Amino acid sequence: MVSLFVGYAFLLLVVAVILGALSAFAWTRRDSAGGTALSVLLAGLTIWCFCEAAGILTRGSELAVLFAYGVFVGVMPAMAGLFVFALAYTDRERFLSNWTYGLLTVEPIVFFAALVVGPDGLIYSVSGPTGAGMYGWEFTLGSVFWGHLVYSYALVAVSSALIIHYALVSGSLYRKQVYAILLSIFLPWFGSVLSVFGDTRIELTPLLLAGTGLVLSWAFFRGRLLDISPVAYREVVESLNSAVFVVDTKDTIIDANDAGRRLLGAESIVGQSVENVLETSPELLEQFRGLGDETEETQAVVEQNDRFFDVHLSPLYDSRDALVGRVFLVHEITEQKERERELERRNQQLDQFAAVLSHDLRNPLNVASGRLALARERNDPEEFDRVEAAHDRMSSLIDEVLAFARDEKSTDRVELRLAALAKAAWAHVDTAEATLQIDGDREIVGDRDQLLQLFENVFRNAVEHGGSAVTVRVDAADDGFIVSDDGPGVPPEEREDVFEHGVTSSESGTGLGLAIVRHVIDSHGWEIEMAASQSGGAKLVVTGLEPEPTVTV
Repeated sequence: MVSLFVGYAFLLLVVAVILGALSAFAWTRRDSAGGTALSVLLAGLTIWCFCEAAGILTRGSELAVLFAYGVFVGVMPAMAGLFVFALAYTDRERFLSNWTYGLLTVEPIVFFAALVVGPDGLIYSVSGPTGAGMYGWEFTLGSVFWGHLVYSYALVAVSSALIIHYALVSGSLYRKQVYAILLSIFLPWFGSVLSVFGDTRIELTPLLLAGTGLVLSWAFFRGRLLDISPVAYREVVESLNSAVFVVDTKDTIIDANDAGRRLLGAESIVGQSVENVLETSPELLEQFRGLGDETEETQAVVEQNDRFFDVHLSPLYDSRDALVGRVFLVHEITEQKERERELERRNQQLDQFAAVLSHDLRNPLNVASGRLALARERNDPEEFDRVEAAHDRMSSLIDEVLAFARDEKSTDRVELRLAALAKAAWAHVDTAEATLQIDGDREIVGDRDQLLQLFENVFRNAVEHGGSAVTVRVDAADDGFIVSDDGPGVPPEEREDVFEHGVTSSESGTGLGLAIVRHVIDSHGWEIEMAASQSGGAKLVVTGLEPEPTVTV
C-alpha cells in the first residue's frame, strides 16, 4: 500500500511540473480567447497535484495535514478557471464582469475563514495516525467540506451544461470537438465521485482533472481549438450578410448560418441533402451541380427571379489533403447589378451627348447663319437681334442637353400657354415653306426650355419626313395636347420604336429627335403615344397634364 501511495505521489509531481510549465506558457498567450482562464485552471491543478503529492510523501506527519488543507488552494482556482473557460468557449463572455469574478471569490473566502478561525471539524476532523490513509491520517469530513464539494460540483455541472447546450445548437460541424471537451470534463467528475463515495484508497480527481488540463492545453496550443471554435464561427460567419453552407462529400449540409436559412426560407436544413433543400431554388441548384465537381476554388454569378447572387465554392481538405467537404458562400449582388446597369445607361447617355448637341444646335445655327446673310444684304439691325436670339437659344440648348445627358428631372416649372410655346418653337426651326396651324389653347405647367426643345424636335421631325410644304397642326385637349402633320406618317409596327435612340427612317437623321421628346415627357411625368392623323400623317398625343382650371364669372 505504501509503495502504491509513493508511486502515485511521484506521478503527481511529474504531472504538476508539466501543468506548471503549461500554465506559465498559457499566461504568455493570455490575450487569446480563453488563454487567461486556461492559465488559471492549469495553475490551480499544479497546486492541487503538488500538495497532494507532498502530503503523501510526508504522510503521518503534521506537514501532511497542512498539505491536505493546501489542496484546496489549488482546487478553488481550478474549478473557477474551468467555469470561466466554459463561458469563454460558448461565447458567453458578456457574463464575465467584475460581479462574476467577485461572486467566484465568495466561496474561497468563506472556506478559508472557516479553516482559520472556525472550530475544529468544520472541514476535517483529523485522527490517527493510521497506515490506511493516503496522508497517514484519518479524516472525518465536516459540513464546510460538504458545502465546498457541492459548490465545486455545481461549477463543474454548470460548465458541462453550457458546453452540452452549445453542442446541441452549434451544428454538427463542431460536435466532435465539443464532445471531446465534454469527455475531458466528465472523467475528473467521475473520478471525484468515485474517490469521495468509493473505496479507492487514493484520490483520482487531481490526476483525471490534470488530464482535462492537458487535453485543453493541447487543443489550445496545437489543435488551435479556440481559433476554429463556435466562438469564431458566431463572431465571423453569423455576422456575415452572405449565406454560408458547409457541405460534406455526400452533398449533405452539415452547417449553415442564419443568412443561409433566411435565403432558403427554412430553419431545419442541417442534415438534409443539397438536392432537397434547393428544390425551390432551381438556378442555385444547377449552379451547385456545376461547381460541385470542382476541387478548386470557383466562382459564378446566378440570376434567379430577378435577383443576382455571387456564388463562391471553396473545398475543405483535412491534414492529409483529402477532400472532406465544401463551403458555399452565396452573396446577393442584386443592388450591385442594378448600379452597373444604371452606370451603363448613363454611359450610353454620355455617348449620345455629342450627337445630341450637333442635332439640336444645327437648326438655331442655320437660323443664325440665314439671318446674318439677310442682315448683310439689307443692313437691317433687327436681323442682328434675331441672330443674337438664335445664339441665346443655342446656349440654352447646351444647358438642356447637359441636363438630358445627366438624366435630370424638370424642376423649373412655370405656367405657360400652349399656343405661345408652339409659335416660339416654330421660330427656332428652319421650317422652309411648312405651315403651322394652332387650334385652341390651354395652360401648361412645365419647364419652358425643355418644352421648347420638345416642340422644336417635333416640328423639325415633321419637316424632315413630311417635306418642306408639310402642314403641322397643334390642338389643345382637356388632359394634354396633340401635334399632327399631313406627311407620310409612321407605320403601325414602328410606332412603339420611334422614341428609342437611334431609330430613324431618314438617311440624314440621327434618331435623336423623338428620343429627346420622350425624355422631356418623362421628366414632366406625362405620357406620349404615336398614332395616325386624319390625313394619314404622324400624330403625337400627349396626355397626363392637369385639367385647365375652369374660369367662373
